Amino acid sequence: MPIRRRRSLSGMNLERGFFRLTFAVSLVFLVAGALVVGITGWEDRAAWDEATQPRTYDRPEVYVMHLGVVQFPPESTDQQIKDTLDRSAPSAIQKAMARATILRSLRSATRDYADLTDSELASKLLRDDPLKWSGLSDISIGVGLQVTLLPAVPPTAFRQAQGDQISHLYIGSSSNQASMLYTRGEAIKAAAFSQGRAVLVLRELANFYDSPRPRPAPWSMARAFVLVVFGAVALPWGLFFFLRWIARGFSGSSSESHRLMKP
Repeated sequence: MPIRRRRSLSGMNLERGFFRLTFAVSLVFLVAGALVVGITGWEDRAAWDEATQPRTYDRPEVYVMHLGVVQFPPESTDQQIKDTLDRSAPSAIQKAMARATILRSLRSATRDYADLTDSELASKLLRDDPLKWSGLSDISIGVGLQVTLLPAVPPTAFRQAQGDQISHLYIGSSSNQASMLYTRGEAIKAAAFSQGRAVLVLRELANFYDSPRPRPAPWSMARAFVLVVFGAVALPWGLFFFLRWIARGFSGSSSESHRLMKP
């Protein structure tokens, strides 16, 4: 058999072997990538559904921005909660912010006050100067509703209060925006889609309570699958065609050199 014929058959066999190897690698990449995308996407969607699903609570506990948590009776509806907060929250928030400012300034100015809790320091001030402090210490929402005020100094990450029972988040009205009442799930969804007010209230809440936490919206599995398919095809097959082009060029050059050298 002529040398050129043997070389041609050898090159074809090598190319066929590379073709099969590339096909196998591409298939492995495709299956592995699809499994990773499917499992990760399922876990992400499950976490999202768990965080945003409707929940039932024995008593609605509403986080009010700049104020704290207000506990409502069990039968309270969302509209009743919002109406009550719209009436009472603005003055309560102003008192709470003024109260926190005074407590912080006293702690920084007097070493004896530094280790006292908010309630201990408030009780001391109420005893020392009842007329001056009573206006700021009496902070209430509606009639008979329990209010847990935010501490003047945010706790560390290891001392945050439990937020599992927080059912709603409320943001008071401003000069150009109406008040907002979110359910727990609605707030997480709104923050995930970059609604600024929901982001702000969740960010402030995270300084004091361990939940609820904002989380990103689930990513598109269809887009991820497209990227996996593109990677599984483009990378191995692009490398295959590139190597085949080099091999054929090298083989052609060798054949031409052999023909010129032949007497």
